[in-house]
Amino acid sequence: MQDAQFPEFFGQVQPRDEGAEQLAFLKKVYSLLTLTILFAMAGACCALYVGTSTSEYVYQSPSGAIVLMPPMVAFVSRYIFLALIVFLGSVWGANHVRAIPGVNVAALFGMGFISGLFVAPAIFIAQRAASAGESLTPDPVRDAFILAVCAFSGLTLYVMVSKKDFSYLRGTLWSGFWVVLGASILGFFVESSAFSLAIAGAGVMLFCGFILYDTSRLLRNEDTRRDAVGAAISLFLDFLNLFLFLLRIFRRN
Repeated sequence: MQDAQFPEFFGQVQPRDEGAEQLAFLKKVYSLLTLTILFAMAGACCALYVGTSTSEYVYQSPSGAIVLMPPMVAFVSRYIFLALIVFLGSVWGANHVRAIPGVNVAALFGMGFISGLFVAPAIFIAQRAASAGESLTPDPVRDAFILAVCAFSGLTLYVMVSKKDFSYLRGTLWSGFWVVLGASILGFFVESSAFSLAIAGAGVMLFCGFILYDTSRLLRNEDTRRDAVGAAISLFLDFLNLFLFLLRIFRRN
């Protein structure tokens, strides 16, 4: 009777089912990631479709066509550095509170919504390019999103099935990140479609690598496996950047 009631005192503690724990953790991470993407989509839709455009907000396409811009898209476009600071601040804030239950999830979804507002101008420009027949595909936003989902899903599945350790990529990926960032800044001053396409191609390869690295870290690092919100933030940023670089390729400018 004593053995049945107090197994921990008699060496009969049941072993943890690590497989079940890991599966539950992964479900939580990817549920949070999916919801964050949905919040980002909601933010982009608010920026693109909420509010009335006036003649004050205009955008001139490469072909010379003038179109009205939604107010929020125009604001983000005009104050891009302020918008960047707000976006990075939301990422920092979500990371800072990721260990506080309840607040961490709210901060994660808030970061997703703000990211949607931040990327709305890129989506708007891609839509205008498609309307003018200047994009690579008739619907670059849809195609970039579908390809990003397929690439993300395929790379994630590959890591989980193969169980390979991609931690060795860390140094290479962060070196590549700074190179792509520097090239992107230089791209503001160099008006070259070929240069822009090269940056976008490098960015796609870079964030495919980050997806491999972060997914591998998710499976192998015990500290990471106790931080579902932190893992969701990393994977969301990988997905967002992959989508933006693919969108840049499809819009051809």
